[in-house]
Amino acid sequence: MFTRPKQCKTYKLHYGEYLYKLVLSNSLNVFFRSELQKKEKLSYARENLDKLTESYRNNEPLTRKVFRAEQTIPLDDYFDALDLYKILKNNNDYKIRIHPYQNITIYSNNKTMLSNIIQKMRISNREFWEPDENSINLLKEKTNIEIVNKKPVFPIKIYFNSKRVPRDFSNWINANTDKCRIGGIALESLESFEYLNNYYMYVRDEKVLDMISLLIGHAIRRVDKLVYNEDKY
Repeated sequence: MFTRPKQCKTYKLHYGEYLYKLVLSNSLNVFFRSELQKKEKLSYARENLDKLTESYRNNEPLTRKVFRAEQTIPLDDYFDALDLYKILKNNNDYKIRIHPYQNITIYSNNKTMLSNIIQKMRISNREFWEPDENSINLLKEKTNIEIVNKKPVFPIKIYFNSKRVPRDFSNWINANTDKCRIGGIALESLESFEYLNNYYMYVRDEKVLDMISLLIGHAIRRVDKLVYNEDKY
């Protein structure tokens, strides 16, 4: 039976590139892990699905080894994985990520392909992320933007990389709360001289951004502009 995924909004490009994201849940998700496809495109997935197909045709239980145990494969998971393989095999515009708890995430700019996958899935659908139609061109033109639903006081978002930030930068932040804002946990990590990778802070304008770049430019991974939902038209 077809399951409709939860509809979610894309407010910035996934991986700075993709408009759409589809999240599936399937016990055979490991078949699609990118680093295992060593011979050719989706070769590992094909090899393992072929084994299950042979068992299915011989009316044998569908199982696979997980560590030392034999895991029984639900029939719907097998059919969903087979249909997913067939669609991905004939497409190239996607990035796939395998997560714990059986999740498969597919990023793409090909909405038709993702819609085809959604329609084929019996039980695997979880979430489908897409932007408003009026936001698509803006997201395509300016990759480092994030659409927000409230007019931002600090419209520039700075992401830190894995390089350390000097402790005394926290003093500058505390003395300039009119120019920037940072979360409590990120500030505590900064004060403790811990790594700030993937933490972020907000700043008021380009002049403040230039000032911060002079102070800690080595530790900035990325800068996003926050665009108010009502201002994008």
